Amino acid sequence: MSRNDSAPPTAVLTVFRLAALFVFLAVAMGSVVCATGSGAACPTWPGCRPDQITPQWELSPIIEFVHRVVAMSAGPLVLAAAVMSLFLKRPHRLVRILPWVALVGALASGAFGRLVVLSSLPTWLGGVDLFAALTAMTAMGVAAVVLGSFTSDLTLRSAPKWRPLQVRSLAAMSVIVLVVMHDTGIFAAAPLSYTRCMGWPIWQLIDTDLHPWLQVLRLGLAGLGAVLVITTAVMAVRTERLRKWGILIGTLFAAEMVLGLVIRAGGINAAVASAYSVLAVALLSCLGLLMAVAWSAQVDADATALETVPPKPAEVH
Repeated sequence: MSRNDSAPPTAVLTVFRLAALFVFLAVAMGSVVCATGSGAACPTWPGCRPDQITPQWELSPIIEFVHRVVAMSAGPLVLAAAVMSLFLKRPHRLVRILPWVALVGALASGAFGRLVVLSSLPTWLGGVDLFAALTAMTAMGVAAVVLGSFTSDLTLRSAPKWRPLQVRSLAAMSVIVLVVMHDTGIFAAAPLSYTRCMGWPIWQLIDTDLHPWLQVLRLGLAGLGAVLVITTAVMAVRTERLRKWGILIGTLFAAEMVLGLVIRAGGINAAVASAYSVLAVALLSCLGLLMAVAWSAQVDADATALETVPPKPAEVH
């Protein structure tokens, strides 16, 4: 049977992809807000100021307000994807479960974001906030890729001679290590330190930050993460159907490392910090997407192999 028999409607796939895109943009814009210190530029919620909804024509309020608009747009899209998943014909269980996981993460992160503006957020809740946002981004991205994989027709191509299982496992381990590395930055950072924002450690201890042991742990996680990301990219490049993903991930990682060297050598400013944070978000997102693409490719290979096995001749008695 062809996978097209259970292919999702185009409208559903579009909603899933838009939800994944807007959650990614919300996380990326949140990292820019942190990197530029724009969080306090709009002191009320949901409008920017008590007497005006939109921000004044200044960079920091505009950054914060755009982040809010994108985040508020992501919520309904994720909710729509979650509801639509309930009515799909024979979807994979991940397509049913992950949008709801993303919805919980998005709602939690949105609630924490509102709390940050109106009052304050304890450090441990800041860690929960970031974890919820990264979980929502990864879950919605994976759901969109898995749903999209059901549009392919397995009967039109031969069984691949490779197994993307290693790429999937490496990408999954990379995601786990990077999420822990980024999240622990909140606990290691001093108040208002850039360490609390999305970004790799700058390969040195920062005297003004807290908990040196946690900084050392983050450097170790960064080293392990670098090995995993590089290995994932190399393995993906060696696999024809994943080559573009491998090149993209390798490019993002290289750009992140170059910017890290720039920051270490010449200090940090808002533009460089923003680029460094957005690259970190993009790299993590692409690793999650690659994990899903590799999983889908493995399913394709297994299903096609089963379809191409000739039936055994009936025994004559």
